[in-house]
Amino acid sequence: MKRSFLFCLCLLGALLGGAQNANAYLGSFEEQDGYRIPLNGQILSSFLAGDAQFYLNNIDANGFTGVVPLGTYPNTLGDGTHGADLSRYNAGQYGTNSGGPGGTAVDISDNSGLWRALAGGRLEEDSNAPYYYDGSFTRDYVHAYRYPGARTGQSVLNLLASETNLSYAYSLDSRDYGGTAPAATGSSLVQMAFWLCPSDWDDTDLDNILSLSLRDAANQTVFQVGYTGDNYLQYRLPGGGNWQTTAHRMGTAGWSELVVILDPVNNTAGIVVSAFDDLTSTLGVQTNVLSNQSLGLDAGALTELQWDLRGGPLNNGAASFKNFFDDFSFTLSPVLVPEPGSLILAGVAFAFVCLSRSRSGRPEA
Repeated sequence: MKRSFLFCLCLLGALLGGAQNANAYLGSFEEQDGYRIPLNGQILSSFLAGDAQFYLNNIDANGFTGVVPLGTYPNTLGDGTHGADLSRYNAGQYGTNSGGPGGTAVDISDNSGLWRALAGGRLEEDSNAPYYYDGSFTRDYVHAYRYPGARTGQSVLNLLASETNLSYAYSLDSRDYGGTAPAATGSSLVQMAFWLCPSDWDDTDLDNILSLSLRDAANQTVFQVGYTGDNYLQYRLPGGGNWQTTAHRMGTAGWSELVVILDPVNNTAGIVVSAFDDLTSTLGVQTNVLSNQSLGLDAGALTELQWDLRGGPLNNGAASFKNFFDDFSFTLSPVLVPEPGSLILAGVAFAFVCLSRSRSGRPEA
């Protein structure tokens, strides 16, 4: 019933002519979305020093080893200014998908683009990073990764935190919102849909492993979703309370879809999930996990996302390896708020119904 109501609310917004849908900047993490990926050992955008050292070895014939780019570590092989880590080039700011400006990847000052490394990740890289297996896990990064199992296209967003926790922020752009400035979304119902594929490597760790935080223009964390080491969907309300673990386990052999609905006018949030089942190799039906949950604060426009991945020695001694995301899209719809006069009429009508039931002796439904 709640899921039907939520669907109708979003559909009504679209019928009113205010719905906008986009799949870009975050998008599918393809070269055309503004993310550097290898294609048979070649770079589709302009050459940046250090790329070939990694990408020429990361081809199908070599099994897509996933070795972190040598350029990720500052000053490795003379490259101290950029790397494939998303915080070190203009990730998401070029390409032609969804009305993008075109152009190509360019070197930028660290953390001066849409992506920023706040803690861990490339900030924790060391000289051991280029080695795939060297007796310990010493790779830390967030980058677009060419993966044969991508849900669509050739690339995914890949997070890995080996030695310590990582935290990366992404500033939403008008291209994400189909032309609407993020700061202007404070009066819109925001529906963010994306696909994720977690890891088996940390299954014995039952605590929260990854969180994706929705942050507003006032720098508030207004809502969080995430999952445990054994891949159970979680959510957390503002204020730093406990993670709420749901009964929905997202498989590692396929892609699960998550939809987060944020209503900054009524200060509520909701979650809809379609979880992939590894046992049956099928995608589950869309299920309403949370509907119109009060946030307990005055939320503003959704302007930023923040990924936090727990690294270091996990409960089973493994690494936070293979945390994949793909195919982000955003839909904006008007929020229906009854006018004061309508509320008064509704209150009078409700009182009349209650009075009639009281006189007739019928129980309330």
